[in-house]
Amino acid sequence: MTSADPGGGQTLITPVMREWVGSTAPPLTSPPISESDIRRAAIAIYWPEVPPRLYWDAEHAAQTRWGGVIAPEEFNPFAWMIGRAHVGPQPDRVDEQQDALEDARSLRPPGAPPRFLFGGVESSYGARMRPGDVITSLITATDLYERAGRLGPMLFYITEETWTNQSGEIVKTTRTTNIAW
Repeated sequence: MTSADPGGGQTLITPVMREWVGSTAPPLTSPPISESDIRRAAIAIYWPEVPPRLYWDAEHAAQTRWGGVIAPEEFNPFAWMIGRAHVGPQPDRVDEQQDALEDARSLRPPGAPPRFLFGGVESSYGARMRPGDVITSLITATDLYERAGRLGPMLFYITEETWTNQSGEIVKTTRTTNIAW
């Protein structure tokens, strides 16, 4: 679908899509992080090497500047939640409420072309995740633009996901570029 561009050409971006920028998906909250979750993630991240003791040895970690076990920055507290996968074959959803939450969190511009391509991600890290932390994820639509491609116009839309802990400290910010055509 295209609409008239104020400059006289055609554009994929509709007024409804422009209104979409700034919208926020419903928040998602993780279960409390356990030492076991951190240990298992560290083993997977560092495999086949042994992960740093900071991620699995509480006695050792207590002697570090962190004062206890922390999670690797790559740790995902949402990884084992049912229905959270956004790539590959999708599992059956738990219920209609979970299905609606997942659809709302995809945060795709209304009326966007059906084909989709991942365009890249940039992450920055803040407070480290620790056992007992509860992480909340909030996704916001931050930008929308288009470019001409070999196969025609392409719609680029940017989302920013912010993770905060139960104290309101920012744990991670991820800026994702998505492409639809």
